[in-house]
Amino acid sequence: MPNTRRDLLKGLTLGAGATLLSPILNDLRAQADGAKAQPKRFVFMLQSQGLQSWAVKPTEINRPGDHERLVGVEQLVTKPLKGLTLPEDIAGLQPFQDRMTIIQGLNGKHVSPYHGGPFGAMGGYLKGNTPSGQTIDAALATAHPSTFPLLGLGIGKYTNVEYCSSAWGANRAAPTMCHPDYAYKVLFGSVLQGKDRADFDSRTSLLDFMKEDVKRVQDRLAGPEKEKFDAQVAAYENMSKRQKDLRELAEQLKKVAPVKDKKYTDERETLQLEAHVELAAAALIGGLTRVVTIASGLCGHFGSFRGFTETPIEMHAHVGHGGATGRKLYTILRKFHIDQLALLAKKLQAVPEGDGTMLDNTVIVYTSDFGETHHSTGKDWAYVLLGNLGGKLKSGQYIDYPLFGKKGSRSINALYCTLLHAAGAPRDHFNLEGVLKNVDSPGPLAELMV
Repeated sequence: MPNTRRDLLKGLTLGAGATLLSPILNDLRAQADGAKAQPKRFVFMLQSQGLQSWAVKPTEINRPGDHERLVGVEQLVTKPLKGLTLPEDIAGLQPFQDRMTIIQGLNGKHVSPYHGGPFGAMGGYLKGNTPSGQTIDAALATAHPSTFPLLGLGIGKYTNVEYCSSAWGANRAAPTMCHPDYAYKVLFGSVLQGKDRADFDSRTSLLDFMKEDVKRVQDRLAGPEKEKFDAQVAAYENMSKRQKDLRELAEQLKKVAPVKDKKYTDERETLQLEAHVELAAAALIGGLTRVVTIASGLCGHFGSFRGFTETPIEMHAHVGHGGATGRKLYTILRKFHIDQLALLAKKLQAVPEGDGTMLDNTVIVYTSDFGETHHSTGKDWAYVLLGNLGGKLKSGQYIDYPLFGKKGSRSINALYCTLLHAAGAPRDHFNLEGVLKNVDSPGPLAELMV
């Protein structure tokens, strides 16, 4: 007979509930194997308008040039973050400084992110209104599937869904939910009451009702027409499965669903972001997803950002044209983003998992879809990472790579390749095959790998 938790969990077999329960049992088995085998989670936040050198560079670091006069270092620089002072813009992450890595100098020139990099910022390829390939969040979601493989949340428009940052492949954009109230219903509709619950149930009933019609059509089709129809039906079947999974998870979700207050129906972007961070935390803690992308600005130069108490000035999209005033507004915007990420990190840190907490098995990635500034070249892309993904990534360091054209230059694609290696889904390149093969050498960033 099994005499350990691990043996007992391995001995369990599933019948009709296999589809829903297998991921849960796999997580329990991983926990029984020890802390290093815990589920991995990934959070991306894209801030619009650029992430300048002065916003992430520790005050003790003397870095040649800035976003207006790109010079950069002549050779790779790595320094421990311990003892260094974080700049004002990201000081909100100081409690997690030993878990952080600040990266500067990565090359994303091939993205052409001037005025934003829709799809390209996360894909490492030429930006566009339609994706030309898979993005890193979708690649990680494929390697670590869940009920919601990729949860996209967006700030900047008060609509239900936009398509701007994430993609499963060429011409296969993934949705970004913008309206917090809508996102809440999609994620936690099974725990709502009244009309919202009735709407959730009606979607499930409608998908079930379609089954007989679907079979009737399938029996009459053949060849390419049947293949196309079957592909479309598969999308509906995935929706149906998700609805049923959410029904069965209702009791579990009740424990983590956030309180739905006024910010879920407020149009101010500050409150939208607060609501989305709440939803992201609840979805991660509740096991609904392992990959979240929050696009603040929706990868474009349109829109505004309202709701700050520090300034009555509305944060217009062209804040990058504002000189000294613009810099102050940048800092207000970025500090708010960082404070929200710190709140998310604290929520994950409060949840025990294995020998540690959920935060121990997570990496949070903060960057800009614009590159280094509003009118970006993409030659000096900065990133802030929080978390080591269960010990798979080195943390507590500052890294600065030589800029594009200099010996030792590396690309944003190499960082994404690094995340895939740490996630257990290694690739030699990430979207650098073919015409982009000369942009970077193969393999991950050695400075980040354990």
